[in-house]
Order: sequence, then structure tokens, then C-alpha cells
Amino acid sequence: MPDEVDVAVVGAGPVGLTVASMLAAYGIRTVLLDRASGPAEHSRAAVIHARTLETLEPLGIVEEAVRKGVVVPHFGIRDRDRRLLAVDFDGLPTAHPYTLMLPQDETESLLRGALGRQGGEILWGHEVTEICQDTGGAEITVRSVQRSVRLRARFLIGCDGAHSTVRETLGMRFEGATYPQSFVLADARMDWGLPDDEVQLFFSPEGLVVVAPLPHGHHRIVATVDEAPPEPSLSDVQALLDARGPRVPRPVVEEVVWSSRFRVHHRVAAEFRKGAIFLCGDAAHIHSPAGGQGMNTGIQDAANLAWKLALVIRGYASGSLLDSYERERKQVAREVVAMTDRITRLATMRSPFARRIRNVLLSGAAGRSGRLAGRLAKNLAEIDITYRNGWSTEGSSAVERWAPKGDGALPGADLAFGLMVPSTHAHDASAVARRFPGVPVRAVPKPGLEEIAIVRPDGYVAGRGAVGGEGRLLESLAKALEA
Repeated sequence: MPDEVDVAVVGAGPVGLTVASMLAAYGIRTVLLDRASGPAEHSRAAVIHARTLETLEPLGIVEEAVRKGVVVPHFGIRDRDRRLLAVDFDGLPTAHPYTLMLPQDETESLLRGALGRQGGEILWGHEVTEICQDTGGAEITVRSVQRSVRLRARFLIGCDGAHSTVRETLGMRFEGATYPQSFVLADARMDWGLPDDEVQLFFSPEGLVVVAPLPHGHHRIVATVDEAPPEPSLSDVQALLDARGPRVPRPVVEEVVWSSRFRVHHRVAAEFRKGAIFLCGDAAHIHSPAGGQGMNTGIQDAANLAWKLALVIRGYASGSLLDSYERERKQVAREVVAMTDRITRLATMRSPFARRIRNVLLSGAAGRSGRLAGRLAKNLAEIDITYRNGWSTEGSSAVERWAPKGDGALPGADLAFGLMVPSTHAHDASAVARRFPGVPVRAVPKPGLEEIAIVRPDGYVAGRGAVGGEGRLLESLAKALEA
């Protein structure tokens, strides 16, 4: 382990792996620590949404992820055999108009490969036991089997889950509550008569149950129960589906490959940053698994923070840029917690009258215009995120994802803003960009554009303008980075 790094990342789950890989790609000295002896053998998260796939494109793992996973373009909400709402992803303005079902351990394996290609590695069996901050960063005590050592880091990122050592050591409050029910999670092989191109969410007064296809002919089952057994059995899973799932055709569980139980909280950290220390992923926010938002929101936290840290460390931006991380991502965390809580409460209504009203309203809304399903598709896919009071070149009150004609891909794996210009204007734009040697920017020609835009390294628009106004836009970017 080095004595000193630019960034120390604690937690080698999908969020820690993402931020460490991106920082390494940006040329930042990074160390990734995890107290576990090695990768987890089983998987809680299995859903990768469209915006997360866009976010991971620069790491070069999406093509293999899609090849290994199951592409699911539909999401259905049902009350037993009655379909209440059909949510279709296949019309979304993205290069990935679907949900990808891939077990978390497979996703982590791909991310470890990306980190390795950038020259990074994971220090397994290294536990952070003490954190001290000063004006120059943080000094961390790290304990391994062999010894305890001190590590100096300019910045520290806690990606160490809901029971985050980083968060608890610093006394950062985790505000919210715990759901009274426990959750069953099982990967099973079964005779399942409903379409395998759809994730199914079943409403039931006893609790929700979600069934989703996985690779190798398996299905993921997630359900709320008052008190789950430690390792739900085949008969436990069968009973859940019999009580809450479709009656015709009746699903028949043939084998439970793996199962577990867990408690779920709906909580958001009171602060995502304390000095040189940041929280990402479950360390910063946790919520119901309804909608499969958890890992996705965490990976997007990582992408939001990585480029900002890299710009500050490499001297392209002032430290004030880092203030926007909490401002932007805490907003998203609160929205995700609220949305998943609403779905969970809708799914578990016990009153027969309330359930009838809910079903009528959902079915009626779906039949009238389809707007509810369209909004829900964008919300689940996380392509509709707009940062209110987000970081931009001109202090815009709304920072939106870059997605003209469905092109939501990030500009590239390097630490450069994309100056998006019409293809016919590429030469002139490149010449203007060369007049700003202190600004990391490169011209990106795009056919059919009618305006120009500055796109941040995380794929959000930092400013727009008319063709020919590149100089003014880049001057505004330079001032924003210096502020």
C-alpha cells in the first residue's frame, strides 16, 4: 500500500469500483480498500438501468455486460392475474432502451476488469479503523492481517454500504426509518409462464413480490414478509408466489439456487460531504428495492463525483466545484427514496376498498393516454434526472442529461468537456477550443445539431448556445471552473 494517494476509496462494491476505475482513467492516484477477504459470492442487486449503462460506456464494459445479461424492455405492474400498468422501455431516447438483468457479482467482475486495465487494484482484507482530517486532507489508519499502517489521502470516498464505517466514524447522521417488514431475496429455477422480456411487480395486501428474469434460465424473486427465515426455502418461495403471484399459469419453483433475507431502510445521509470526505451509494442513501434503483443511483453518484475530484486534483478547477456533488446527488437520493417508498406503500395496501381504488386509477391512467407509463419508464431508467441548481457554465437552474435524438452517451473516457457542434462546423469549433489551453475541452462533431452545447464528463449539459458562439460558451466555462 502506498504511503500517500490523491484519493482513497473505501468499499470495493459496484460503486467503489466505478469511482476508482473512473479516477484511474483520469490519471488520479487512487487506492481501493475493502475489509472483506475477496469479492462477494452472491448478489443482491441485479438491475442495470439505461442511464447507468450510458454512464459505464467509457469504461468499456457495457457490450460484454449486455452479452452476459438478459435484455428486458418491459416492466409490468399486476394484481395477481390482472395487469394494471405496462411500462415499456423500448421507446426511450437512449442507446439502451431496456433494463439489463445481470447479477451484481457479474457486474463487479466486469468493473474489476476495467480497474485492472487502468492499472488499479483492490487491497482486500484492509479495514479502515480511524480517520483524521486536517486542512490537507485525511489521514487514515488501515488494518490488515499483517499490520496497521497510516495512509495519507487528499480525499476519501466512503462507498462502504448502509453500515458505512466512514459515515459512522465521522458522525454523519443517516436520517430516515426502517420498514417494518423484512425482505426475501431468492434466485430460483422455476416453470414461469409469464413473458421473460418483462420484470413483473405484483401488488398484494400481504406484501409485494417482484419476479425478474436472470441469465441461465433463473429468476430473481424479491418479496416483503413480516418476518422472513434466514435462508428462505423452496417451499417458502413457492408459498409467496402462490399467495401473491399469477394464478394462471401457476408458477412452480423447481430449485432455489440462493436465498437470503434482509431489512430495508429508507434513509438519506444528512450530509454527503464533510471536508475532504465524501459518501457515495448505500453509504449516502438506502431505500426499498422496488424499481431496482439502488446500485444504479450509487454508480451515478460515482460518475458525478469522479470528474469533479479529478478536475480539482489536476488543477483545472477550484475546490468550490466539489460543493455541487452534494447539491446535485442529494436531490436525486431524496427523489429515489420518495418514489420507491410510494411504490412499496401502493403495493402493500391492506384495505380492500383502497386496493380497488388504486387498481381503477392505475388502469384508467394507463388506458387514457399512456403518459403515466411513459413518465414511470423514464423515471425508472433514470434518464429524466434534472439537477435543479446544478453546476453549469452560466448558473443554469436546470442541468439536464445530454440526449439529442437518443444519444445519451458520455463524451469519452478522458477528462474533457465535450463541445458538441454540428458536423459541418467541427473545424471552426476545434480552432476556437485551442484558444483555451487551460480548459479541458474537445470538439465533438454531431450530425443534425442545430445548436452547440458544453457537455460535462458525466454526460450532463453545462451550457448551450447558437452555432458560432463557441468562444462565448468556452469563456463562460473557464470562469465557472475558476469560481
